[in-house]
Amino acid sequence: KATVLLALTVVVPAKLLLPPTVLKFTAVAVKLTAPVVVSVPADKTYVALIRSAASHLGARVDLTMQDLTDLRLAVDEACGLLLLPGGFETTGADLHCRFAEYPDRLVVTVSAEANQSAPDVEGLGWNVLAALVDELRWSYVDVRAEVELVKRTLPAAN
Repeated sequence: KATVLLALTVVVPAKLLLPPTVLKFTAVAVKLTAPVVVSVPADKTYVALIRSAASHLGARVDLTMQDLTDLRLAVDEACGLLLLPGGFETTGADLHCRFAEYPDRLVVTVSAEANQSAPDVEGLGWNVLAALVDELRWSYVDVRAEVELVKRTLPAAN
């Protein structure tokens, strides 16, 4: 089996950048089970990059169009939990999103540095998020708040 390494350059119009801004993308060995990590400034302007990556990687594991739409909305909501007031108390400058592909699912972990806090799991945002994905978890690990989403593919028809 061959391993393909990706290099990605993103050109963003200067009017969209918050000075100084560094966009970091890390992609390793493109094959199922290889994680892809996207790091962007902790600003809602950059969530579109994470949503786009979610769509492309979801398509790689053969999610249906409806599941891709749900995944995009779920990733957007997970980022919102970390970025908007009333969610986690984010303190860091970066938002990280890790995508792990498996033959039957895509696991997305969105994280940011934060004060130790918890999301409102009884609130509307969390319930909407839970309805969009197959599994949903949050954790606080090493000064980072994490929201993990799992979206499963449909079983193959015989």
